[in-house]
Amino acid sequence: MSDKVMGQRLELAVLLTPSSYQRTFEAEIDVLSEQDLLVRGRMKDHRLELEHSWVLRTPSYEVMEASARQLSGDASQCAPELCLRYSEIKGARIGRGFSKRVLAALGDLPGRQEHLFLAIEMARIGQQVYQFPPDFEQQFEQRADEPTEAARIAWEKDRAYMTDLVNSCYTYRDESAELFRTRAVRCGFSAEITRPKPGEKRAFWRKKRLSINSIVAENGQTGFVCESAMEDKIHDIQVSFQITSDGLISQASSHGQRLPYHGICEDAQERTPGLNGLRITSDFIRQFGEQVGGASGCTHLFDLSIDCLRLFRFNQE
Repeated sequence: MSDKVMGQRLELAVLLTPSSYQRTFEAEIDVLSEQDLLVRGRMKDHRLELEHSWVLRTPSYEVMEASARQLSGDASQCAPELCLRYSEIKGARIGRGFSKRVLAALGDLPGRQEHLFLAIEMARIGQQVYQFPPDFEQQFEQRADEPTEAARIAWEKDRAYMTDLVNSCYTYRDESAELFRTRAVRCGFSAEITRPKPGEKRAFWRKKRLSINSIVAENGQTGFVCESAMEDKIHDIQVSFQITSDGLISQASSHGQRLPYHGICEDAQERTPGLNGLRITSDFIRQFGEQVGGASGCTHLFDLSIDCLRLFRFNQE
């Protein structure tokens, strides 16, 4: 069935088994020293299982060492040579241009997209552990001994240490400073997460699960149910939506059971139903960014949604 207006059809780019696709990601971080973190991540679906390992230096978040293993999967779908090439991402820094650096190292071999997906997840979790330098915290004055003030101080430290957070989402936008004066806010994490000690094991962990199920909509049109969830020491977030083969979004919802800043982060969750009625195109990154990402939304909701959409392709008809 074609879309007469858009002239394109949405198809899943990975095989279903038999009517669904499931992918999991698990990672943990050990503290090697006052500067270096050991990040280990594993991604698995019905086709293959990959494992990446980094030594990551803070606060630059530069990959000092990188290795990869293919634990399962057919060589025709994921070339074993990619694991050897993966070490060439050494020197890459998390941030702008990271994906291009990974793809340049991997080259044009089957399975490079799967290695890229895992590398992106490694980058996302890698920046979750801070290592505040000596005297960093002394510049922040806590004016009262109560949860909202403690949350405000944590928010200020986040923005000062990780400057890319500033105005990256609703919670970390400049305007949200006022919310600490008008709302009850509390941290969804312990302050110890920013004070990891050398030798500490599993200072941070994360689990993610993604599923796409084929359905037949009420109007008889084929479609998919997309669900994506993330749980770690700070977050417990889920997003789901249905999408027809011509790109129409419906039943979009999200929920955050554990959030970094309870009392603020919930606002961004309320934007997710605004996706309903949106007909996405190959420009879906911009479309979802405008609704659930950016300074009015949530980076994690955006990432969880885009992870699903990256598994589709748009075919012109």
